[in-house]
Amino acid sequence: MSSDIISSLQLDKDFGGSRVIVAQEINGCDSSFIVSCTLGHCIKNKKPVLIMSTHNSITHYQNVGLKMNYNIQRHIDNGLIQTYNLSGENVNMLMSNENVSLKVVLNEIKKIVSSMKEKHGSVNIIIDGVSHLFDLQYTLKEVNEFCKHLIAIIRGCENSFLLCLCNVASEDDVTHVMANLLSHKAHTVLEIESLSSGWSADVSGHLSIRHPGQKFQDEHTFTMDLKPAHYLFKLFDRGVKLFAPGTV
Repeated sequence: MSSDIISSLQLDKDFGGSRVIVAQEINGCDSSFIVSCTLGHCIKNKKPVLIMSTHNSITHYQNVGLKMNYNIQRHIDNGLIQTYNLSGENVNMLMSNENVSLKVVLNEIKKIVSSMKEKHGSVNIIIDGVSHLFDLQYTLKEVNEFCKHLIAIIRGCENSFLLCLCNVASEDDVTHVMANLLSHKAHTVLEIESLSSGWSADVSGHLSIRHPGQKFQDEHTFTMDLKPAHYLFKLFDRGVKLFAPGTV
């Protein structure tokens, strides 16, 4: 039941070069289901993925994946999926009052990506919590530069994407600034928000999707309708279902 998300992100289309997808988690909402749906699509279509985890463990994605009828560990073993646990490395360093430079991390990522591109021809990157880099005591400048380099890494790869999840706090918070910086670079922007009224048996939250990267379809064609599409979504063990507002 991930087809709604994949279609909305337009990952089921041949889009040629690379694209940047930014998922903004509003007021603490968890959008890890976006990652699980995307992983399932990539595995089904044999698209290589590097998962940079700062929020959820690979065990979490493995457990969710099994419910959605795919086995991440099997594809880690065969090299289709690679993982980099950024938070795990840094937490250990922080306990010693040290920190891993993001330049060092970037060099490690480049090595992994280079190996995957040599084997598969292209690579997709998922970072499941850009905001957590601030929890690891990196500055806005460092995180922004890091994300810019990740975008540069996938640039030029055929049909590749960078998916960034970014938890957004109040407007005067650094996470809000970072989310806006990423959105200005994005081809697709999602905003995921929990229900303001609280829990519901029928709906899990609100989702809006816009595609600022379609502003120019080509150098001569201007797309006038760039308004976001609004949905309600319901999470299930085996995926997620999107609904038009007012249909539930």
